[in-house]
Amino acid sequence: MGIIECAEGLPHRYRCSELNLNGRERNTMAEEIEVYGDDDGIMLLGDSEDIQQALAELQISEEHTTDISKAAILKTAHRATKMFGKAQERSGRWVKLTKESAQKAREHGFLRNNATGNFMGVIGKGGKGGIKGNVQFERIAGGFNPAKVANVEMLMLTMALEQAMKEMTDYLKQIDAKVDQVLRQQKNAELAKFLSVAGLVAEAENELSHIGTLSDATWDQLGNSAQTVNEVQQYSLLQLKDIAEKIASSVNDTRTTKDTLVKARSGIGDWLAVAADCLRMRDRIDMLKVQRFIDADITPDLLSKHRFVIAENRRARYHSITDATAHLRQAIKEAVQGKDDTMRVILLPMDAPVVMREGNAIVDALARFDKALGEEYAVTHFSEKQWNDAMGEVGQALADGTGHLLQQAGDNLKEGTKQVGNLVNGAGDQIKKAFGNFPKLW
Repeated sequence: MGIIECAEGLPHRYRCSELNLNGRERNTMAEEIEVYGDDDGIMLLGDSEDIQQALAELQISEEHTTDISKAAILKTAHRATKMFGKAQERSGRWVKLTKESAQKAREHGFLRNNATGNFMGVIGKGGKGGIKGNVQFERIAGGFNPAKVANVEMLMLTMALEQAMKEMTDYLKQIDAKVDQVLRQQKNAELAKFLSVAGLVAEAENELSHIGTLSDATWDQLGNSAQTVNEVQQYSLLQLKDIAEKIASSVNDTRTTKDTLVKARSGIGDWLAVAADCLRMRDRIDMLKVQRFIDADITPDLLSKHRFVIAENRRARYHSITDATAHLRQAIKEAVQGKDDTMRVILLPMDAPVVMREGNAIVDALARFDKALGEEYAVTHFSEKQWNDAMGEVGQALADGTGHLLQQAGDNLKEGTKQVGNLVNGAGDQIKKAFGNFPKLW
């Protein structure tokens, strides 16, 4: 992806010089589509039909995009006019940046600005546009207004915040999280402050929705709320780290591994829920902060810097949590590996299968959490060898081994081999009757 040096750190306007996609002629766009992007998403501004055409050529389904007119930050007419002037009359779509959409941005030649790290450009107009891989751009007169760029970047940030808060809310509903109960059980005064922060943030959001602005008194009440949330998040990460260490230390004993995983499963779920709620709370506070910055009439350059700091801090918070879940996955993998071998399954029929099931359940829970954070990956499950399969392997191995020895004594003893094999398998059936019909511990 190219780097463009521009005056005052802003990129000049660009226009695609290609007309077709995959060699096919298409209808021309009536107007230019402005394209903006950052590490969280891509936004298109322009005529509604032109945007639909651009999305189709980018192979992005419209149902996977968000109409920017529904953004919370634009619901106040004064703020919408202040940010975009008459631009709010134009349509706009935002799409969360995934591996696929990021790849499409690279393929279609969108260029990054080295000052902000974001990219922007213009698609199409009157037969001079289109989207195609390796697009060649030509500079045209004019440039992006610094104030508009800063406002658009802030809008993209708020779209990302809203999307993240929705995904965290959906995740917490899915697992039926009881964060308040988890924190109260800790008997920790500092953790209890988190619950009061939730109340203060809700009151501030209510004031903003009814009045349109946040008073200095309300903002002052929030005080050190972000610091309190950070402390609770760090506490949750320490709990997850402690659980990972306990799992890792159980690696040499199957029964200890089972007991550790059974106990760890609920604890991991609880602290993942706390971490998720902390992320959501910080995003809610950041949303209040962004709207306060916009209402404060600060310079475009300072507004852009605030956006950069908020975005960087968010990424650091998310990375600290995904690092913790990756550490947990590795600890579980090392503790569970080998626990499904034949002799463990036979000698510890009440323990080895539970190790497999608990390990798989925890790995699934971590994957659901990471998906809510935007981290998707293929989940590798541990095999679960059944007790009767293990016994069958032993019986067959004994029969095969006995047959090999008796083969040397002559073919007339083959029938004896068969009887020995039957005897071994019969013994396995008796053992299974005695010990195998235990209930599944799940």
